[in-house]
Amino acid sequence: MPSALLALLLLIFIPSGAFAECSQSEICQMLGKLNHFAILDKCPNAGPKLVECKKVSVKKLEELATPNFVDNKDGTITDTANKLLWIKKGILNKVSLKDAKKYAETATVAGKSGWRLPKLAELKTLVYDKRVLNASGKKSWINPLFDDGVGHYYWTSTTCADITEIEDRYQKKICQQGDAGAWLVHFNINAIFWHHTKAENYHIWLVQNLE
Repeated sequence: MPSALLALLLLIFIPSGAFAECSQSEICQMLGKLNHFAILDKCPNAGPKLVECKKVSVKKLEELATPNFVDNKDGTITDTANKLLWIKKGILNKVSLKDAKKYAETATVAGKSGWRLPKLAELKTLVYDKRVLNASGKKSWINPLFDDGVGHYYWTSTTCADITEIEDRYQKKICQQGDAGAWLVHFNINAIFWHHTKAENYHIWLVQNLE
């Protein structure tokens, strides 16, 4: 086949995006809006540059003080060390992060309003150091004063714009999705994950600051 004809066929049948050259800054900006596959579709040269984005934008978690939990016997638990008031039992509605925040804003527990979703560092304080019977009578990796059955996934308000890198007992996890991704705690297996904020798969735990 003549080379001129081959070149013409390539121009016709290969999408123009396949030839796109994207700069390092353009690719790093895309990470907050698109997943890796979508970026590679737009910018086939993006592979090595994605790695560089991860190197320059690491934001790690700062741990809170070791909690001191007190059961208030009214459906709430106080952490006197971190000045937080928790609901005792998780809410197993499956919702997006946006709807979880809306739920928190209107919730009333033990006659109290003013609830919110916990930050990742806050929800992580509920994780226990071993799998034990919790208040439900079932086992999970949550402090035994709390009630979470066999353990579930819960949203936090911490997005991947706030924290980009987490290391739990399994492995290091990196999220470059910006505000489009948020971190979750899974008490069934004592793990931390991130997922897209629009996913309607995860549950709600409520907390508020103590005055």
